[in-house]
Amino acid sequence: MRKVFAILAVFLFVIGVSAEPIVAQVLEVVDGATIRVRIESAPAGSGLSSGAVEYVRYIGVQLPSAPEETELARSLNAILVSGRKVFLELDEKIRAESGRVLAYVFLDETEKLMVNAILISTDIFGFGSVPGASRYDQVFSYLEQIPTAAKGKLACPALYTWEEARNRLGETACVEGPVASVGTSRSGDVFLNLGRPYPDPGRFTLFIPARHVGKFEIVFGPRFWTTLEGRIVRALGTIEEYQGIPEIELSDPANLVIL
Repeated sequence: MRKVFAILAVFLFVIGVSAEPIVAQVLEVVDGATIRVRIESAPAGSGLSSGAVEYVRYIGVQLPSAPEETELARSLNAILVSGRKVFLELDEKIRAESGRVLAYVFLDETEKLMVNAILISTDIFGFGSVPGASRYDQVFSYLEQIPTAAKGKLACPALYTWEEARNRLGETACVEGPVASVGTSRSGDVFLNLGRPYPDPGRFTLFIPARHVGKFEIVFGPRFWTTLEGRIVRALGTIEEYQGIPEIELSDPANLVIL
């Protein structure tokens, strides 16, 4: 659950803002992906009318198949939207065959915090593409992978401590150790120094190039590295050496676990 709220602040920088969202008041949380709302305002041509009560189905959100998770899914949805004013964005396909409105539902008027995406990024929900309503499918597909990275599970062909890894150059394995210090370069690269702080030559470094840092922030939160000193981390990759310092270069957040 903690991961859900960490994501709230960061991941939707990839999503655009529509000019005039539909404003609605949540009257009931029906299930994990459906709410009943009263439309408070809707732009002309949206197909919705102010004052109308509508059932709204979150686009792209696939409910859990396990019966025991059904109520958990509804509860999570309720935590996010129950009793709140929300902001709806429609796609080309406005209604499902059931008559329910299909929408991207935001918690804020500037449309940065999308409920659909928050739910998909948890362990409970999945992503299912809706024909005719696929504007954010690429984002949803990526977010669906986040739980794998956050569960603390890596398929490690071998596991070494940060000290042992010095003697395993060229090997693909998991390396684990305490974060002794963190740093960034002027270009935005991130360095996690395991075992010993920079510039101690005995350290082991996890190197995240600037071009990949945004993906890690989506999973672990904005500037996540500033909270890692003293934490144990595990990383999967090829153990290499750069200027005499053993390191793993990371490009995929699924290969980093914060223990």
